[in-house]
Formats: sequence, C-alpha cells, structure tokens
Amino acid sequence: MDGLVGVVVAPDNGELSALSSGAKPMVSLLGKPLLRHYMDGLRAIGASRFIVASNVSISLSDAEVIDYGGDYWATLVKVSEIVPRGSTVVASSMDIYVPREAYETLMNVHLSMGYDVTVLVAAVEDTSGGFRVNTSSDGKVLSLVRGGGPGYLHLGLTAIEQDALVKLAGGAELGSLRVGVAHWGGWFTRVNTPWSLLEIVRNTLANLTSSSISTRARISPRASMEGPVIIDDDAVLDHNCTIRGPVYVGRGVYVGTGALIRNHTAIEEGAVIGANAEVTESLIEPRATIGRGAFIGASLIGHGVVVEPGVVTLTTTMGRKIGAIVGEGARVGANSVLKPGSLVKRGEHVAPLTHYG
Repeated sequence: MDGLVGVVVAPDNGELSALSSGAKPMVSLLGKPLLRHYMDGLRAIGASRFIVASNVSISLSDAEVIDYGGDYWATLVKVSEIVPRGSTVVASSMDIYVPREAYETLMNVHLSMGYDVTVLVAAVEDTSGGFRVNTSSDGKVLSLVRGGGPGYLHLGLTAIEQDALVKLAGGAELGSLRVGVAHWGGWFTRVNTPWSLLEIVRNTLANLTSSSISTRARISPRASMEGPVIIDDDAVLDHNCTIRGPVYVGRGVYVGTGALIRNHTAIEEGAVIGANAEVTESLIEPRATIGRGAFIGASLIGHGVVVEPGVVTLTTTMGRKIGAIVGEGARVGANSVLKPGSLVKRGEHVAPLTHYG
C-alpha cells in the first residue's frame, strides 16, 4: 500500500532482563531480533517506511529511530510531524505480540469502514495492564481507559490517517474523530516476562504446515526429521539426531549425535546441543551450549549460557508447563537439577550436583 508508514513503539520494559542483558527489542527469537517480527508484520500489509520509537539506543539501516517518551499516543502525535500528508500510519506496540494475520484484519476493517482511526481489540476476562476500549452498540470507540476487569483490550495495533494525527496533535479529542474497532479472535501474547517468549515460539511454530531446509545446512544421512521444521543456513545435524517438529534450528547451530529436539523448540544462532541431549518446548538463545545427555524442557536458556552434561530441568504445569530460566552468561554445573520455576541469574555459576531452586 503506497503511503503506509509503519511505526513500532519499542520500549525496553518488562522483565526480559532476567534472560538477557540486551535491550528487549533486540532479544533473539526464531532467527531475528524481536523488533524485526513487528516490522515484518507491518511490511506484510504494505509499509514502505518505518519509524521505531525506543528509549534505548538502536541502530537500524532501514528505519528512522526516534526517542520514546513513555506514552503510546503522545508518540503517535510526534509521528504526525514527520510523516507526509495523506499517508496512513499503522503503529504497533511491543507490549503485545500478535501474528501477521492480525495486521491484515486491522487493515481490512480500516479500509473497508473508512475510519480515521482503527484499533485492534480482543475480548478478554482481564484488561489490567493495558487499555480497555469502550465502544457503542454500532462499534464506534467512545473512550480508551486504563484497563481493569473484563472488556475489550487494545492490542497495541492502531491504524490512523495522517490528518487525524494532526488533529490530535492540535488538541482534538479522540471522540471527535471516526474511531472504530477491528476484532481479533486469534492468539496474542503480552510481552512482559521471559515466559511470554515461549508462548510466541509455541504459537508461531504451531502454525507451520511445511518444512523449510536450507541448502547450506549440513545434515547427516542418518539424521531423522519428522513433522514441519525450519533448518537455517550452516546448521549441522550430526549422526542419529532426531528433529521432531514443529522446530526451528537457527544459523550455525550444531545438534550432536543422538540428540533429540522436539515440539515447539527454537534454537537460535550458533547454539550447541550436545550428544544425546534432549530439548523440548524451549527457547535456546544464541551461542548457548547444552551439554551431553542434558534434558531441557519448557525452559529459556540465555545468550552464551553453558549447561554442562547431565543437567535436568524439572517441569510442572501451573496453567502452562514451566521449567527454568537461565540468564545470559550463566553456567550450570554437571548433573545439576533445576526445579520448576527456577531462575538462574545472569552470570551466575551453579556448582555441579546442585538441586537448584
């Protein structure tokens, strides 16, 4: 779509710092920084120009970066000063993650109904921590208020015409514009804790229907792959390892002899999975090492972590299956056991044979 400007409001907030010392927008997920997933959603609906509003230093060759002052709507007003007349702005907040289909739903409603402003909403039992959208019987937005209780939650995705942005910048009330809602009935995730990254991985991989295997990957003829998988460039799958999808194996990942990688796991760039290790329903961040014979289940393993041989993460189900979080640069000693919900702090060293948590 000509004249569509994509805006990502990308504050460095939430509790992802337990996993990584890097800024939230740049945490690696399924082969790219989290920020890139939002930009890809905007690109899928035709955005040809990108503006990223952040309170941390980010260097991007294909986007303008502006300071984020802490307010989503004030940021959009600021954008009105730098986008051309007649353009449409679609803004996405990194506080909530939605799949690409949600972007398409928003734009279909915005264009077909001719609204000045269209907000994406979902009906939820608890709108706390976000904005609740109050609407009239004909779907017109009456107000946006701080959340609490059941109602329509604003999913951080908004389409707005440039002239409407100018009016808001001039002091116009939202109620003076034609403001409508687009209803989203699919999945979404509030990106506020490391566990939310596992939800994104699980839901994204669950929608895989076919495999994508790079011609630059080196795969032993004795390796086994079942179900949909993504195998990226320069990944190495050694003898007798098994990849049981849906699974993502990133660039330069090494999966050792006899290792088992299964359902809803993402292994990021340069990670090493040792011989006979098992990883399931987990996110392994770049350049982490999982030692021989370890078991990693429903867990998040941070950048550069070393998990020595024989380590086991225990799991439990508390609304969702949870294992452990091991922060960036930590080391877990051989044959240790991490109890469900354990948090190994960034840079921490856990002695061998420890029952942790």
